[in-house]
Amino acid sequence: MNWNSFCTEQYPLDLPGTLAGGQAFRWRRDSRGTWWGVIGAGVAALREQPDAAPRQILWQTFPERDDWPALSRYLRLDEDLHALYASWRSDEHLGPASGRHAGLRILRQPPLECLFAFQCAAANTVVKIERTVARLAERYGERIVTELTDEPWPFYAFPTPAALAEADEGDLRADLWGYRAPRVIAAAHSLLQRDAGWLDALQSAPWGEARTDLMQFFGIGRKIADCIALFGLGCDEAVPVDTHILRISIELLGYRSAAKSLTPTAYQEIGDLWRRRYGNRAGWAQQYLFLDALQR
Repeated sequence: MNWNSFCTEQYPLDLPGTLAGGQAFRWRRDSRGTWWGVIGAGVAALREQPDAAPRQILWQTFPERDDWPALSRYLRLDEDLHALYASWRSDEHLGPASGRHAGLRILRQPPLECLFAFQCAAANTVVKIERTVARLAERYGERIVTELTDEPWPFYAFPTPAALAEADEGDLRADLWGYRAPRVIAAAHSLLQRDAGWLDALQSAPWGEARTDLMQFFGIGRKIADCIALFGLGCDEAVPVDTHILRISIELLGYRSAAKSLTPTAYQEIGDLWRRRYGNRAGWAQQYLFLDALQR
């Protein structure tokens, strides 16, 4: 397939942890161990070459071949993980976790895809989210012509707001969107009422402002807004807090609260606790400790 490659000594990358760790839902691994995913209007293929010394990642993009800028931007390969790990080395929790999950990266996903995918994420499993988002793209997105003779499965670009605004609620419910189906259509209409490029422009907005703007959408609360901000807008200080992060905050970071549930006050307190400890990389820190807790 005319693979390109990059060295993981220069660009550390944990493929399973990054692509299947709950932050993205459009990657699948085929029977030969190749990861396939949609990035905007293109497709990327990634696989490890473990026998090479130093270890290499093989990659290719379609239909535009050799599109390193698009792949590098999506994977955030410009982020110096060696420097990040050095800053975490003395931390009793992140020091060991960064060793166990070396190469785990926060992705820079298309904001539109993040906005809709994470509306599906509440009270749902990763497998169901992946299936539901795939069906949404298949129904309302444009087919991507990879020009591959051995394409593992069809690929579709994420639907436009205009296409989603015309979606059939019954079809969405059949595709496991359930009570979220009207939210998908409502969010699409809300986007169409805003200036073109409004959502992309949030990538340059401060995290607090971006979260506030996202929460104007029906069905988007603090947690979903923080997921969109972290994984789609590049707001690295955003900390999506759920029951897993609540438990980690109590067990590892010493969080204490009189509240017995994740109230808005508790949510803010926990996020602030992570930001005080890990600064503007608090979102990265929670992803490492989240994955570490799941695997343990």
